[in-house]
Amino acid sequence: MNATPLDHAALFHTGIVVDDLDAAAAEMGAQLGVTWYEGGGEVLLVTAEGAALTKTAYVLSKEGPHHIELVQSVPGTLYTPTPDARGHHLGYWTDDVRAASAALEDQGLPLDTSMCFGSPDAPPICAYHRAGDNFFVELVSTKMRKVLLPE
Repeated sequence: MNATPLDHAALFHTGIVVDDLDAAAAEMGAQLGVTWYEGGGEVLLVTAEGAALTKTAYVLSKEGPHHIELVQSVPGTLYTPTPDARGHHLGYWTDDVRAASAALEDQGLPLDTSMCFGSPDAPPICAYHRAGDNFFVELVSTKMRKVLLPE
């Protein structure tokens, strides 16, 4: 078995892309008994086609250690709902997004989109790799822990 930067103990969240964030958060919050941190803003999404400033919005369950993330869909990006309302991605903490991303590419999981602040050359705060069948693996910088989980 190949070495992987994906340590199951570092599994942070399961992400689901939804068309109506407010409605999904209200419904799933009540059904699952979770409350939400709200987040998002303008970030730079970098793909093979170039970089684009994109407005994002999400909620992240306050309850963990394995969190639930709901992400507002953004047409024309990887943030589009998957068929049959399946999960969209698994997010893993990593100390070095670039190195972990390179390791995933070496294992055959192509980089789809990375996210950073400022410029495409800035250190990525996260990266999404295609893991097959419309599913992604997200690498999340541990430097974002206090931003994403403020309490």
